[in-house]
Amino acid sequence: MATSWVERWRLDLDRLRWFPAAQTIRAFRRDDPQALVLSSTSARLVWEPWRVLPVYAVPESDVRVPVVEGEHRDGQTRHGLIPHPLFFDRHTCPGTELWLDGPPVPADPPPAGPPGTSWPAPFFRLDDPDLAGYVAVDFQAFDWFAEDQPLAAHPRDPFKRVDVVPSPRHVVVSLGGVVLADSTRAMALTETYLPLRWYVPRDDVRWEALTPSETTSACAYKGLARYWSLASGDPDGVDIGWSYEDPLSDAVRVRGYIAFWCELTDLTLDGVDVPRPESLFFPRGRRRP
Repeated sequence: MATSWVERWRLDLDRLRWFPAAQTIRAFRRDDPQALVLSSTSARLVWEPWRVLPVYAVPESDVRVPVVEGEHRDGQTRHGLIPHPLFFDRHTCPGTELWLDGPPVPADPPPAGPPGTSWPAPFFRLDDPDLAGYVAVDFQAFDWFAEDQPLAAHPRDPFKRVDVVPSPRHVVVSLGGVVLADSTRAMALTETYLPLRWYVPRDDVRWEALTPSETTSACAYKGLARYWSLASGDPDGVDIGWSYEDPLSDAVRVRGYIAFWCELTDLTLDGVDVPRPESLFFPRGRRRP
């Protein structure tokens, strides 16, 4: 039976995986950009079971700050996906927490928790012979560089790619009968394991149907996104579209263009309706919370 690469990301999810990072990886305290936390030429990308995105693991000898051992964890046994590195404390492998022997990093509360939530241990020594001597590191707790390139959101996955090409196809995006965009000058953005995204020029967006949102998000490949919602206030239209105003190199061709969730909107291409796909963000049967 043939294997669909659309589903390839699901394979081996139940296994601990690693891949050499190759580049020099450095991390600094967020509250002190001159305070080096670690520097490594031997870093690895590590995916604990059920994690979609990797974290960095470095030889413990490459950590430049003193650490103390915390609790030993047996590893979670539930088989739910962990889609984001914000949840560093959801360890699915046994190992030992390592804490900084000093002030917490950072001092502000973590973005994934309610006010008053404390940060998890920023290092985790995995009980695995192939990763002996390595510690996994919470990406969200520090500022990161690969060589001299600042990193955003999470480590870049070497098996993931973003590609952008111009298209003359007639793209119409609507929701609830309201047209949000109508363009024959769109950019088609493909990203490994995700549906094709159509980015349309600002002049082809029906701005009277939208209102700015305060929501932002960060992508390791495309940069910082800002969002728009339906002006009607329809809850199905919250944060329905986004753009990258100052994108990273992978997304330069869609600078300022607007994209919409094809999982949550109605799309026609050259007059033909396109079914709403499922994705990592919106798997089958899941509705917007």
